[in-house]
Amino acid sequence: MTTGALRQLGWLSAAVGLLVCGCAGPVGSTAKKPGGAGCAKTRSSASASAGSANPSPNASDVSPVSKLTVQTETIDAADLWRGRRDELREKQETLSPEAFRNFVAQRGAELITDKIAEMLLYQKASLRQDEAMGKRIDAYVDSEIRKIVTAHHDGMQRRYEKYLESQGMTLEQAKAELRRQFIVAGYLETAVRPKVAEPTRAELVAAFEANKESWRKPARRSLSLIDIRTTQFLPNETSEPTREHSQAAREEARSKAQAALAELRGGAAFADVARRYSHDTRAADGGAWGWINPDSLRERYAPALKALDKLRAGQVSEAVETPDGFFIVRCDEFEPAVEPDFLSVQPQLREIAFRRMYNQMVTDLVTELRSKARIEPENLERYHAAVVTAAFDRLASTP
Repeated sequence: MTTGALRQLGWLSAAVGLLVCGCAGPVGSTAKKPGGAGCAKTRSSASASAGSANPSPNASDVSPVSKLTVQTETIDAADLWRGRRDELREKQETLSPEAFRNFVAQRGAELITDKIAEMLLYQKASLRQDEAMGKRIDAYVDSEIRKIVTAHHDGMQRRYEKYLESQGMTLEQAKAELRRQFIVAGYLETAVRPKVAEPTRAELVAAFEANKESWRKPARRSLSLIDIRTTQFLPNETSEPTREHSQAAREEARSKAQAALAELRGGAAFADVARRYSHDTRAADGGAWGWINPDSLRERYAPALKALDKLRAGQVSEAVETPDGFFIVRCDEFEPAVEPDFLSVQPQLREIAFRRMYNQMVTDLVTELRSKARIEPENLERYHAAVVTAAFDRLASTP
């Protein structure tokens, strides 16, 4: 198989585990009989098993085992977290301690099931490798590393290596993982892809009718807003403004709105005018709100939305008076409503059907390999306990 053909599998080689999610069985199970459950169901079983295991880094209901052996290949519990320090740090910073422990337990279960599947597929794929294929794979890996360095590390390999070091990885380890993924992707391309049947038109039509609503899209607009609020012009020392104070403040707000409009009509950039005049929290961003979901906005913005609905891309409204001030609305982008028809979405339907059948065949393949494999420890909860502990150890060792 050519390198060019394998590159078409970017969505696969980037995450072998995603496609074979949980296919190796739940962490608390040692059953080796092939089953009919799909990836989603098996992943749920893995997560449930993780929940039953004690996620505490200091205690466990089972005796931890730090090595997982699949056939003749062994991986240490700590190595499952290699390259995932940022993920762990982010979750630790954003979740409560209990929620973070639960995350580590569930994520650990996922990594175990994905790693078993990857190891089984890699071992199967390696039987087909020859020297010429090995050289092509090495060339591909080097090319992908160069792309990563260029795109994300200013073309400086040393920066990439420093980043890998911060994640607990070396360059050689990163290359080895990419090489494994590529080998598995190439194997699945030749062993599984040709067996995927083309969906019939009747099947595609049925899928379209069953999911028509998900293809339907209402019109939407991207908003920029100048929000001039009357309260900003009340005397600072006044806790209960008089009618005269309120009227004066409204006239001042009106004057500011007209001045802002005059600048816009004179060719000033909306973002610059918003920074000078708007009292909204997005003023520093030039008044940009992005794509708007009307249901998510407070009632006071209803007049702005009503004005926005009448605008096309690039158009600016007049000053819109509201009970507490004035809005000036700009429609940055406009996307018309989409009413799906079968022919327009047929390519996507075919791709969805292909991926569903492909993933199921990969699931079945891994289940078959799993049924014949020697995997130790037999009670995978013991390895899971070590994986959970390793996550906390990795965070503790982070500089």
